[in-house]
Amino acid sequence: MSATSASSAGSTELAPTLMPDGPIIVATDGAPDADASFPIAASLAERSHAETMVLTVVEPASIPIYGVDGMVISMISEESIGDARAVAARAQLHRMVPTAGDWPIVVKDGNPARTIAETATATGARLIVVGRGRHHGLDRIVGGESVLRILQLGDTPVLAVQAGLTSPPRRVVIATDFSPFSLYAAQVAMTIIAPDATVWLLHVGPPLDETVPYLHEHAGTYRKMAAAGFAQMRGVLSGDHVRFEDVLLTGTAADEMIKFIGEQRADLVVSATHGYGFLRRMVLGSVSAMLVRAAPCSVLAVPGSAQAIATTRARGVPNARTQHFPADTLDKELAAFSQRNVGRRCKVEIDRDDLGAQVLAHDLQLAGVSYDRHGMNATLMFGTSAGAGAHLSHSIPGVTGIDVSSNAGGVDQVLRIAHAGGQTLLSMN
Repeated sequence: MSATSASSAGSTELAPTLMPDGPIIVATDGAPDADASFPIAASLAERSHAETMVLTVVEPASIPIYGVDGMVISMISEESIGDARAVAARAQLHRMVPTAGDWPIVVKDGNPARTIAETATATGARLIVVGRGRHHGLDRIVGGESVLRILQLGDTPVLAVQAGLTSPPRRVVIATDFSPFSLYAAQVAMTIIAPDATVWLLHVGPPLDETVPYLHEHAGTYRKMAAAGFAQMRGVLSGDHVRFEDVLLTGTAADEMIKFIGEQRADLVVSATHGYGFLRRMVLGSVSAMLVRAAPCSVLAVPGSAQAIATTRARGVPNARTQHFPADTLDKELAAFSQRNVGRRCKVEIDRDDLGAQVLAHDLQLAGVSYDRHGMNATLMFGTSAGAGAHLSHSIPGVTGIDVSSNAGGVDQVLRIAHAGGQTLLSMN
């Protein structure tokens, strides 16, 4: 393990991004595992003067009546369940933050992760705060799955709070691959950490074998590139009394990060959920997922899509608009979409009612999208060309609708293909 100190930053290609100014959402189901989210949310709201709301989501509660074919009824009315949940959330708020006053309590029905993510998007929330459970590993893993689900479905940063963190964190590890995604995650972190925090900028690179002459030279080049990356980040991040330390480790990213977090007794680790950088892909979905599940401290996870949305906002571009394509023009519209976006890098996600949401792939180069109106099938193609050379394709049967979200400048952001049992999302980098 080794550490490097970055030189003072000069000019940088990395640019700061305007932070969202929406509310802080505290998501709770009323259980003790969510207690930790309230004090830290109150502290952050006081510092930022942000509005704060408590969101609790009630899943439909029903039981089967045996002997009556195909009939399922609820033994308790949804209104009664919602009222009880609101009372529990209010009691939890007053117990954990007696001075909070009357934060609005919002009760909604539906799938919890999806509803939390959609509410955050609709309100332009700056942060979702959730409890992470107790210190036991199994509790962290179970709670982590809920956090990952919210991250998969939404674009809002999520702070998963470990029990015991009641004030802005002072010992903070920021994982970075020097991409715009991890830079934005660091910027979000700077808005919630203590003014006098110690921040470790941590990059984990591949093993640097210096026993062979040319590998020794390669290792030296890598260290220089890392030092330049650290310097760029420090030039963008602000914090008059924050103490920064740059750390370059080698090995397996998640293992080295978790080991380092434990050694430094960090109370927060920060990660972008995916990204790419000039050194290597480092903070990817698998690494972020491991941190959410296993890190021995609170975790701030920032979706890569949040950076793109914030960049659009910083440029003064209004919210994205969505255009729904008529069924009889899908083939022509997708041909036009392909022509506009061929060669762009993108992420592919699927969201199925039976399997939930999952990311199929990151950083694919779009070759085109086609539609067969007779079979009602759409095909996504990736690679340098849809017609020649090696390429990857993904077929989507039973298409029921297609729409495209774009910014006010007409640049496409997301292609959504609805189909029987769910939807597929193509998010453009």
